[in-house]
Amino acid sequence: MTDFLLKRYDVNVSGFPSHPYDAHSPGAARVKAWHSYCSYRHVSFKEFMKISVVRRGTDPEGYGRLILVGGREAFLVSRDHHDVRFVRPGETVIFRSHPLDVKEAA
Repeated sequence: MTDFLLKRYDVNVSGFPSHPYDAHSPGAARVKAWHSYCSYRHVSFKEFMKISVVRRGTDPEGYGRLILVGGREAFLVSRDHHDVRFVRPGETVIFRSHPLDVKEAA
């Protein structure tokens, strides 16, 4: 059993392309999408549920792989040239770190 709790979900809102969200459940992904959408146009969550669809997305390469951040265990969510997104075991809050602070776990 793993302590990596996140999954990748694609949320599609009417009139917009699908967008990936990392969350512990489809409902949590929809809430994240709703918060993002409300920066564009405020709607109730009930209304947002009518205009959105959540599907299980495709995990990127290395998703959930064990890494070390600052010497402590973590799970990789994503990485690019500027930062590494990760979660601690058993948690769902995504943090960011500089790539030089991240090492591969043994």
